[in-house]
Amino acid sequence: MTVSPAAISGAEYYASDNYYLAEEGPSEWGGAGAAKLGLNGPVDAAQFARIIDGVLPSGEALAAGPDGKRNPGLDLTFSAPKSVSLLGLIGGDQKVIAAHRAAVRDTMAWAEERFALARAGKGGNERIETGNLVYGQFHHDLSRALDPQVHTHVAIANMTQRPDGEWRALHNVKLWQHAPVIGAAYHALLRANLREIGYETVITGKHGQFEVTGISQEAIDAFSKRRADIVAKADELGASSPKAMEQIAVRTRDAK
Repeated sequence: MTVSPAAISGAEYYASDNYYLAEEGPSEWGGAGAAKLGLNGPVDAAQFARIIDGVLPSGEALAAGPDGKRNPGLDLTFSAPKSVSLLGLIGGDQKVIAAHRAAVRDTMAWAEERFALARAGKGGNERIETGNLVYGQFHHDLSRALDPQVHTHVAIANMTQRPDGEWRALHNVKLWQHAPVIGAAYHALLRANLREIGYETVITGKHGQFEVTGISQEAIDAFSKRRADIVAKADELGASSPKAMEQIAVRTRDAK
């Protein structure tokens, strides 16, 4: 699955990893909720830390949970097919990288309309659609194994504005549940963008996963050390299911 959801552990994680510094790659605010808060352009580290901690630009702090803790949010990581990364980073075709980023923006706009929810009513038992999210997009070009890998972290803050104007915690269950659907939408939009700039593609997996025609499997394998490590570990453990492969990927990844 090339759109992977993960819980955000806190703003300090992004700060220590330099996710939003210029040398790590460009960043940008996204979401109708961010626009409502006046957040636009490149992501400022200090501002992002406050947002992830549940503090609005006005200084208002969103309420913590019953246990006094807050869930900072959700990270959706959009990873381009390896052939796309090779064309953009090794071949130097910047239009390919732009196609990826446009697909991420359009996919998130689509997901925002359908999956942004907040709680309402007595005891928070009612779920209402809000149609707005607040997130930072952090664009990277290397995998943890230092292979060329075009990918974007979409860090979605745990906040949304309800129709009554109140800012509340985001009920993000649908974003988690529909990650495969979000991935399929991203693949479809990226394929369309690549077709517009002259590239043909071929479907290689479920959820619309694909590669660009003309990029050999040998080239893909040569720049996929991380994939090779996961397969080797799976063979060692006698594992082959997609779920097992995903668990191995999480458990064996290196720190950035």
